[in-house]
Amino acid sequence: MSGVDPLFFFIPVIWLVFIIARVLPLNRFGLIPRRISGAFGIVSMPFLHEDFKHLMSNTVPLALLLVLLFNTAAGATTVVVLTQIVGGFLLWVVGRRANHIGASLMVFALTGFHIANGLVQANLATVAIAVLVAAVYGGTFLTSINPWKKGSSWDGHLCGFLAGVGMAVFFSSSYYTNFFGQT
Repeated sequence: MSGVDPLFFFIPVIWLVFIIARVLPLNRFGLIPRRISGAFGIVSMPFLHEDFKHLMSNTVPLALLLVLLFNTAAGATTVVVLTQIVGGFLLWVVGRRANHIGASLMVFALTGFHIANGLVQANLATVAIAVLVAAVYGGTFLTSINPWKKGSSWDGHLCGFLAGVGMAVFFSSSYYTNFFGQT
């Protein structure tokens, strides 16, 4: 699979769901912490966005981070799926009671993954990507985990970032190699 193939699925589906959600009340399927009915949001939240500005603020960084991931990391699809599940579950367990929607958890999960992967793998390509991602999104991450910032899923951003860091460590470990039989 080339590094652009996932964009032909993931990004258009986010936009298609956004268009459908203008007619149908899909945003109610967001992640609501500690509610069984809100657990579906672990999977659905990256596809749901409040408005066009919210959609655009996630589309551009998500596209860039996905291109970097799928062109540099083995098992990139697994990274995307596991970071969303782990980050979403973490948010479901510890997040503040709200309806969390949007792909920002995934944006910050991939940010955390790229930065940690650069430190863990320590080869020229991963370090260069880590520096690039930290330079572009590091400041945004630090300001977006402010719990007093209204209208922001700061806890989702933090849970995503932690999931991404965890996945970078996991994928570099012998546990991953032993479990999945890959390197």
